[in-house]
Amino acid sequence: MMMKLLLVLLSPVFAYIPPTRMILQRTAENSGSGIYAIEQEVQFNNVHDSLFLRETWLVENDRTMRVTVSGTKDLKDQIKLQFIYAGGQRWSQNLNRESRRISEEFIERYFNFRSTEHLAANLMQNKILPPNAFAKKPLPKNLDTLKYEPDEFVRLSRTGGVANYAFGVPTPAEGTPNPGLWIEQDQFLIRKLRLPSQVEVTADNYTQYARGLNYPKVRTVRWGQNTVTIRLIGINARPAAANVSQFQPSSLDTSTKLDGLLNQPAREAVIEFYSRFR
Repeated sequence: MMMKLLLVLLSPVFAYIPPTRMILQRTAENSGSGIYAIEQEVQFNNVHDSLFLRETWLVENDRTMRVTVSGTKDLKDQIKLQFIYAGGQRWSQNLNRESRRISEEFIERYFNFRSTEHLAANLMQNKILPPNAFAKKPLPKNLDTLKYEPDEFVRLSRTGGVANYAFGVPTPAEGTPNPGLWIEQDQFLIRKLRLPSQVEVTADNYTQYARGLNYPKVRTVRWGQNTVTIRLIGINARPAAANVSQFQPSSLDTSTKLDGLLNQPAREAVIEFYSRFR
């Protein structure tokens, strides 16, 4: 009897992995709907001290956002940044209004994908999913030969103390870590992301907010010798009619100011962070 029970517990059915489209769809559904205002604190750590910045985001989806960044305490008026993300461009205001293509390392989009197709396309672009990830599998001619075959690019893995669907090619015992995405098995929440450039993001302490949004209270970004901690302060749903104009480049009202970074040990990390990941 004990042996039969053991065989049942070890049966492959208990390691069932849903189709990739379903996993990504459930994940996108956790990004809510409508416009959200998000306040968060960004901490840059170094051996001497920590530098704190305040970010105020207005988010409609993964492609349409606005962020205003300011220093805290004595640096409140010494550090100012503002970006609008629209039409595939990131807009900012210096002497003149400027734009550039949104960085491929723009990490904020991963927690705001509302579209399964957009999420999948981004994962394909970053070589986490193969180009044929959504290809339909041919049906067997005989139903007797029908068998469960999970996608070869997704597996079960543990990270953050929970079971996850891990997408991407497993990293060999020795070698550079491969890009990947880890989505919590039961809740369909992004818990870890690694891009081809080796930047790594972990997300913890998710909380549910209005209109079906699930968002992490703590995220950690690591690249090279740098570690940045992003702590959520608050989230509020906003009416679209009153806020949609804020995504127009013409609404930029804050010019870039970095005077407060002049003698800061974290200066290079801050500049790289907002150049690459924002």
